[in-house]
Order: sequence, then structure tokens, then C-alpha cells
Amino acid sequence: MRRAFSIAALLLMVLALRPHAAAAANASAPTAACKGRTLRAVASRTHGKVNACIATLHRFILETTYYQNASRLGGTALAAYPEARIRYGLAPRIEAFIDYPSEIAKSGNRGNGVYFMTGAGVGAKVGLGEFHNAYFSISGEEHPPLAALANTAIVPDSLYNLYADWSPARSWILGASLGSYSYTQSNIGFAHVVTPTAAFSASHDINARYGITAEVTTQSVAAYGGSAQTAGTIGIQRVINPRLLFSFEIGTAFNASAGSKPHYIGFGFTFR
Repeated sequence: MRRAFSIAALLLMVLALRPHAAAAANASAPTAACKGRTLRAVASRTHGKVNACIATLHRFILETTYYQNASRLGGTALAAYPEARIRYGLAPRIEAFIDYPSEIAKSGNRGNGVYFMTGAGVGAKVGLGEFHNAYFSISGEEHPPLAALANTAIVPDSLYNLYADWSPARSWILGASLGSYSYTQSNIGFAHVVTPTAAFSASHDINARYGITAEVTTQSVAAYGGSAQTAGTIGIQRVINPRLLFSFEIGTAFNASAGSKPHYIGFGFTFR
């Protein structure tokens, strides 16, 4: 966990310290990382949502994903609830979003899962600016208490992230995020825990319609009796039209804990 967190911090520092005189001289121009804010650029390419770009001004974006357990043990008997996020561009560099309550890769005892759990939440993302083909943003989200989550091992409280997207070449985007995840552990006396998270992604646009993304996410899972849990995802995106994007994902947890199922498949749509 410490090594992954250090790599993410180093990547963010390198991107932030790169010369940005040219970008400062033309701050209103879109960055290469956001590519003119096309749907494929601003959409979350996987469930990890490692994306620094902001929703287009006064436009809604609806992102939905359905997850299905695909572990050999237990077959495909356990499915996760669909994940959904509604995003809206409030200002050129500000978006608001609402998350529908869901849980990713729901399996194991008392709702323990393999990937990030999500709950009903309200948040905002703010663009910090562009620096030599890189774009930075921060986001914060608060999760109200829900009776539906009362019996789960982890109840999410808040999540804050710093994002960076960098385009080293025309068809490539490298992303990184560092976060702070606050949650309540019902299985150890409702203790309140704040833990770091980190994620890395590499996306490549194969052509005008197809793209591929590889992503690694990691977070502390003290509730599961471990120091960190890391998962990897491969996703393929297909642009159906300028307003609709289809995505398909496969993923696994490299160190699944508490008897949770380590593999999953998923698919979803992004509409603007």
C-alpha cells in the first residue's frame, strides 16, 4: 500500500512540476488530456473513476454500470447492484454529481466486497488548471447514513480525491489519483476510520470509436483484517454516437480478503 501510494504521489508531483508557461499563456484552451471535452474524454472509463476532466458547462452526464461476480467458486450467483452517477457542469471548471446507492462486487460476509463500495452521495469536482498537456482537479463527496447499509461491514462517510490526467502522446492518457476515504466499521464497534486510497490508469484510443483502459486501484481494508487491497481492471470503450458510450470491463482483486469473490465482469453506458 505504501509503495503504491508513494508512486501515485510521485506521479502527481512530476506532473505538477512540469513547465506550464505555454499553458498559462493560453489558459482558456482545452488541454490535450481532456481532448476538447468529448464524451470519451470526460466519461469515467472504469468504475474507479480516475478522470480529472470536468463535465461540459450546463450539460448532464449519466454514467451507469452493472457488475456480475465471475469467480470460479460460486459461479455467477452473486451480482452487484448497478452503479449510477449523474454529473452536471455548473461552471467551466466545476461539476456537481450525485451517486445512486450501490455496492461493487457484493460478496462475502455482511456485504464485504472486492472493490470500492459506493453509497448514495452528493459531491463536486473542481478543475485546478492545465499544466503542459496535464489537467488537475479535486473532488469531494459526502455520503448520508442509510438504513440499507446498517448491516454492512463498512459504511461510507466521505471521499476526497486529487486527480491528474496527462497526455504524453496524441492517443494516450495517463491518470493518477490520491484520496482520503472516511468510513465507519460496524464490525469493530462502529469505529470511524480515515484511510488513503490511490489509483493509476492508462488509456489508449485505438481509433475514433474504440478505446482501451488498464487501471489499478488500492485502498486500506482494515475492516477485512488486512493492510491494503488492490484490484486491477481492463476496460474497453465503444463510442456509439457523440452522446452515447458503451463500456465493458473485467477485473480481479489481487489479494481478495474475508472470503470475497476476486473476479468480476461489468458493462455500462455513459450518456450526455
